Amino acid sequence: MLCGSLVFIAGLHPLAGCGVMEGIQPAPEPELEPELEPEACGAAVQTPADAPFVRIDGVHGDDDPTQTRLCAEGAAGPAELANPWDLHCDVASGRAARAGEQATPPTRLRILEWNIKFGTDLDGVMRVLETHPVASRADVLLLVEVDRGCDRSGQVDQARLLGERLEMDWVFGVEFVEHAQGGCEEGNAILSRYPLANALHAFFNVGAIERGGLFAPYDWALDEDEPRTGRRSFVGADLRLGGSLLHVVSTHLENRSTAAERAGEAREIVDRIDGLPRRASCIAGDFNVFPDIGTTVIDAPLYDVMTEACFDNPHGDMPQAERRTRPGLAYQIDFTYLRSVKIVDRGVLNELEDVPSDHFPVWVDIE
Repeated sequence: MLCGSLVFIAGLHPLAGCGVMEGIQPAPEPELEPELEPEACGAAVQTPADAPFVRIDGVHGDDDPTQTRLCAEGAAGPAELANPWDLHCDVASGRAARAGEQATPPTRLRILEWNIKFGTDLDGVMRVLETHPVASRADVLLLVEVDRGCDRSGQVDQARLLGERLEMDWVFGVEFVEHAQGGCEEGNAILSRYPLANALHAFFNVGAIERGGLFAPYDWALDEDEPRTGRRSFVGADLRLGGSLLHVVSTHLENRSTAAERAGEAREIVDRIDGLPRRASCIAGDFNVFPDIGTTVIDAPLYDVMTEACFDNPHGDMPQAERRTRPGLAYQIDFTYLRSVKIVDRGVLNELEDVPSDHFPVWVDIE
């Protein structure tokens, strides 16, 4: 659906998934149309001809993840660091896509977002990605809770393993060093059948708690069960789509946070993208939100951030039961927000019986 379009579904708020201010009741379509006109967001904008396309390289692509750390602070525990939130980490990457830089850019893509639960059942994740009729046709994977060298998942570099197995370029950005798992690294990853470029990574800097001028909603360095250094983060990269560039982001918003803090994290991603020389974008990941229906929409601030920046939730017009993204949960918390592209099809693979994660894959076809 286009930015500002209205969808009415029985039992759902008419703006489900599009950001609704708390307490606003459903209103007749004519009264809302002037406020949410599609032209307010504009048509797709082409990337400037001189925009850079700096291909990713094999940074740490061949390293033993149990020996070589991406973060300068290594596996040092919270008590050993002056500020356990202040990590300085490389983005790991590798080239494994069949398509070369000279290949004709695709005009249509299938994007799949999935929180893979630290890849503790990586064989099961691989089975879905290789054999499921929808997932196996994904061109871009935006993955959350990806391990690198962790005890709980076999000490492997999951982004690299998946990239090489699926013949995809890949980038990986750290969010935490996991001290209960051998000092390994965990974060977000992007994989693509087409060349990736212009990789970026950033830690969120928003929240009510402060350490040395840095901010976060929760101090994981003090957590007794999962002591961690670092903060939630996002990783981004570009790929060619038609005659332009598409910027994709994989992220994980803090689960121990307020609605305002989650909205602040979303705002930091949007602001970073708006500073890039392209408009077509996808922001995907585990947003850890509350339902976007009813008269009280807890995460309305986050939905408003996305709507005001002209991002659409392509699953927002689906019945809630069909777009639930976690077993045992009745609503959507995993998203693939899109801007300046045409939505062709979308869905959630919540029919999986032997799901190898505590989240379902979310997919969308664009052109």
